[in-house]
Amino acid sequence: MKVLFLSAAIAAAALTGCATLDHRTGTEVTQQQLDTLKTGTSRQSDVIKMIGHPSQKTMHKGREVWTYDFTLIPAMPWQANKQEAAVFEFDKDGILLEAYKSGGRPGKSGNPMLDAAGM
Repeated sequence: MKVLFLSAAIAAAALTGCATLDHRTGTEVTQQQLDTLKTGTSRQSDVIKMIGHPSQKTMHKGREVWTYDFTLIPAMPWQANKQEAAVFEFDKDGILLEAYKSGGRPGKSGNPMLDAAGM
């Protein structure tokens, strides 16, 4: 019984430790953060206060567009990669017009190595 418990504890520790080996880049914006910001009311300063400065700012059709890219590559190969961008569009006065996420999981599994191998 002690051996079984010890084995389970070691396995749990090994799997938990792998989470620290995940590769993350960019800024993850949660759905809760998106829901907190209100179109027509929230300002650029509110977004900066909540999330920080964006990795990219562009102008498109008179709107200032801020993009926060985020990529997660899990250490465990059976877990899907996550690649997305949170996009915020502002009018000329810095008022939020739209906030949404784009992107998703590429390929069938979300792991490009597994997809390339046909797995």
